[in-house]
Amino acid sequence: MALRCKKSFAAYANGTPRVVKTGQLVSDDDPIVTGREANFESVDDHLAGRRLRVEQATADPGEPRDLTPPTAVTDNAGGSKPSRRGRGSSK
Repeated sequence: MALRCKKSFAAYANGTPRVVKTGQLVSDDDPIVTGREANFESVDDHLAGRRLRVEQATADPGEPRDLTPPTAVTDNAGGSKPSRRGRGSSK
């Protein structure tokens, strides 16, 4: 199983210096984990805490869909019309 490092640290593992960075994945049987289990969390636990709500683009059959009406466009502070630059205009 893979583990995710919660906070960067440097340590010796089997006599070799190593740096493990935040977010780095290591195998649970890696010697760097032994004695430093508190620095790691399982990938599954990490992902479970990061689940984001995904909004549906459409309503289910029979459900009304919430629509936001467009907002009115107003003149800018100077009172001039918006520029068309960058939209294929030759000026």
